[in-house]
Amino acid sequence: MHPHSKEWGTLVLLASHLTSSGECGALLVNDATPLRTGIISMFKWQDKSFKTGAQWLVLSGVLTVISIGSSLVYMQMRHRAAAPVTVPTLTVERGTVETTINVSGTLQLGGQQTLRSPAEGAVDQVLVEPGDRVDSGQVVVVLRNPERQTALANQQVKIEQQAVLLARRRQEIAIASQQLSDERAFLQNLATLAADGAVARTAVRDQEERVRTVEATMLTAAAEAQTVLLELEGLKLEQQRIQQQLQDSVVTAPVSGIVLGVEVKDGDGIDRRTELLTLGNPSQELVQLQLSTLDAAQVRLNHQARVSVIGPSAQVFAGRVRQIYPQAVSSSSEADRSSGRSESAGQPTVPTTVSLDQPTRTLIPGSPVNVEIVLEQRSNVIALDIEAVQQTGAEPFVWRLDEAGKAQSQPIALGLEGLTTVEVTSGLRAGDRVLLPSPDITLQPGTTVIPQADIPSVELP
Repeated sequence: MHPHSKEWGTLVLLASHLTSSGECGALLVNDATPLRTGIISMFKWQDKSFKTGAQWLVLSGVLTVISIGSSLVYMQMRHRAAAPVTVPTLTVERGTVETTINVSGTLQLGGQQTLRSPAEGAVDQVLVEPGDRVDSGQVVVVLRNPERQTALANQQVKIEQQAVLLARRRQEIAIASQQLSDERAFLQNLATLAADGAVARTAVRDQEERVRTVEATMLTAAAEAQTVLLELEGLKLEQQRIQQQLQDSVVTAPVSGIVLGVEVKDGDGIDRRTELLTLGNPSQELVQLQLSTLDAAQVRLNHQARVSVIGPSAQVFAGRVRQIYPQAVSSSSEADRSSGRSESAGQPTVPTTVSLDQPTRTLIPGSPVNVEIVLEQRSNVIALDIEAVQQTGAEPFVWRLDEAGKAQSQPIALGLEGLTTVEVTSGLRAGDRVLLPSPDITLQPGTTVIPQADIPSVELP
């Protein structure tokens, strides 16, 4: 076949088309033998008169062009399959992993309590204002109860009347006693005279009757005096009770602290247990919580807690769990009402108290705060961002970036799992670099990776 013949041009165009087509690269590589057979057959069909040497020379040239093209296509496809991908990375570090629960509560001062009216009446005088510091036993409110004051005066009149009656009865006893003494002496003289026959025996018997009458009168006076005395003691006890009630009208501070709020003013009428004022000790700050029964089962005394105002970028204050109520209570209970919680209405909750390690002097009593209770904590362990952990099979693994800049599958064992980090007990060391591929990136072992800047690890407070 002549190089400038029509058949020669057809073969060259065919070879050129096949070698330049990426889509037909696999055909050239995988189907080279059938292609060669077809070309040879075409040569034989076109001109059987050519000499054998010339035919193989032309055929060798065409096959050379096809082989070179196939190699180029294969190398191009291999280069495209191994193209590097850009993946965010992070450096493995040691840190702290912890499990926590988050709840909201109400801030209170130590010993905070609301003083209430002991009985009905009126406010005579309020002696303190919000913000005032008071000492234990200091009078803060004076109440007025006209009915009790009248009752006390009436009771005093009754006592005086009874005292006069008692004095009269005692005087009667004294008179009867003297009369009895005289009658007994006269009886003794009559008996002597009767023995000498100077008087009749009937005179002696009459005198004996008068002695018995005087004795009965004296016994009656003594009994009446005892009854009056008992009634007088009862009146005095009632007087003490009324006096105590009047003393309860003077309300004193049960603890030293600061007045947080005053609910009444001078002249106000009040009922029994009307709120008068609230005070507490500012040297201690507490948070009253209402834990669900599920959370309460995990919390223990002295568990670490972090307290902050609800809001962004809030300062965090350290504290501890100091008290856990021994039973769950309904939201309508006194404990729940005092903490101001009502969002769990109908669900039993467990009242819990968290004490701040140091008073903040800035948190406002009665304000809502967020409390994070640390249930379990492990420090100085390999802490890894949970997003880096892959789980396509039974065992978890991560994509580790090796020294050659390639992705490698690294099996790991997990320990304590926190909200954003997890403990890695084996498979990684501090300083290793792991990849954080996005869902649209598919990695294979050996994939070349262009690492992005390290993503900062999540830091716990």
